[in-house]
Amino acid sequence: MTPSRALNGPRLDERGMILINVLIIVLLATSILAVILAGEQDDADRTQALRSAAQAQATARGAELSAVAALRRDLAAGDVSDNPHEPWANIGDRHARIPGGQFTFTVSDAQALFNINNLARGDSISQANFARIGALAELPPGDAERIGALIALAGPIGDLADLRASGLNENELRRLAELCTALPKPTAVNLNTAPEPLLAVLLGNAAAAHSLMSLRARGDGLTSEQLREASLLVPPGAGFTSDYFWARGRVTLGGTSQQLTSLLFRQVEEGRPAVHAIRRWRGAAPIEAPPLPE
Repeated sequence: MTPSRALNGPRLDERGMILINVLIIVLLATSILAVILAGEQDDADRTQALRSAAQAQATARGAELSAVAALRRDLAAGDVSDNPHEPWANIGDRHARIPGGQFTFTVSDAQALFNINNLARGDSISQANFARIGALAELPPGDAERIGALIALAGPIGDLADLRASGLNENELRRLAELCTALPKPTAVNLNTAPEPLLAVLLGNAAAAHSLMSLRARGDGLTSEQLREASLLVPPGAGFTSDYFWARGRVTLGGTSQQLTSLLFRQVEEGRPAVHAIRRWRGAAPIEAPPLPE
C-alpha cells in the first residue's frame, strides 16, 4: 500500500516552493523596511540641511548688521573721506573658521565705479565719461551712445544685466562691469576707491591717474586740498565720500553654502546716521558687485 501524503508530508518539490515563498516574503519585508528607514534618513538629512541653511542665512544677516553698524559709526564720526583704510572697510574676514564650517565676508564701496544711471540725467559730462568708458571696455562702435540714449529715455536700470536687452553679450557686460555699476540715484565716483583705468577716464590723463594712485597709497584718504597740492583738480562727477556700499558674505555649514549680497544705503535721517539694506540677493550676485575673495 502506498503511504499517504498526509503521513509523509509535502513532496520535495512542494517543500522547495514553500521555502521560495518564505524567502520572497522575507525579501519583500526587508525591502519595505529598507524603504522606511531610507525615508526616515532622507527626512533627517533634509531637516539637517534646512537647519544648516537657516543657520548660514542667519550668520550672513548678522555680518550684514555688523557692516551697517560700522558704516553708521563712520558717518557719525563726520569723516570727510571714505577710503579703504577706515574700519568699515576692514571688518571682513576670509575663510574664517566657525563651528561646523567657515565664513567669508567683505564690505566695499559701491561708488568706486561709474554709475551708469547718471546717464538718465542726460548731462554732457556723464555722456562724455561713458563714451570713453565704452571705448575702454571695447564696446562695439556706437553702443555707448545707444545705451546712453536708451537710459536717458527710459530711465534708470536695476542692474547691468538689464543691458543684455540692448544687445550686449556676456563678455562685453563683464568688461563694462569692471568700470560701471547701477545705483538707484545719481552718484559721484569716489576717488579714494576708483580703479586706475576709471581715474584716467575721469581725469582725461593716464599720467595724472597714476599720480593720484600714488598719492592715495601714501595717505589715509584723499581730500580736495591734497589734490590741489599735487597740482590735480577734482574732475566733474567725482568726490571723496560715498552713500552706497556692498556687503557680501558666504557661509558654509554642514555641506550647505549660502551667499548673501546686500546693497547698503547710508544717509542722515532726522539728524541721525542711518544705514539700510535697500536690495538683497541670495545666491548669485549682480554682475557689478565685487567678487568675494577666494
